[in-house]
Amino acid sequence: MKTSILLLLILALSTGFRSETKGVLQVSLTNIKNTGKINIALYKDGKNFPDDKYLVTGQTGECSTSTCSFQFKDLPYGDYAIAIYQDVNGNGKLDTGTFGIPSEPFAFSNNFRPKWGGPSYEKCKFDFVKDKQVVEIAIINSLFGGD
Repeated sequence: MKTSILLLLILALSTGFRSETKGVLQVSLTNIKNTGKINIALYKDGKNFPDDKYLVTGQTGECSTSTCSFQFKDLPYGDYAIAIYQDVNGNGKLDTGTFGIPSEPFAFSNNFRPKWGGPSYEKCKFDFVKDKQVVEIAIINSLFGGD
């Protein structure tokens, strides 16, 4: 009996009970109303989020419908925050108007919606803990338009 239990334990440890340290993170975007490249950046830590010195990786892509997805493969598990903007006019940057308020669509993880001041890492961070985890984020088309 003890030999059978020991044999099963050895077999289990050698075939699949290894602890993975990386996985695939899928970011699913909704409420896309404009055309233009979507830029998505993934950050680790950062008192000045979204400061590029804390940038882990980023992607750019086109979305032709009101929803789309991005995947970050082979990403180490841990805490992250996401910042997104849609470059509607194609100038390669997030345009802002009065008081630095974005004039192009943008978004943050945890669907953080700025009211007074910008985002913080603490308000936007989430735990990436499992393979094929999905983070859903709604694009903010206007701070004053209600969406």
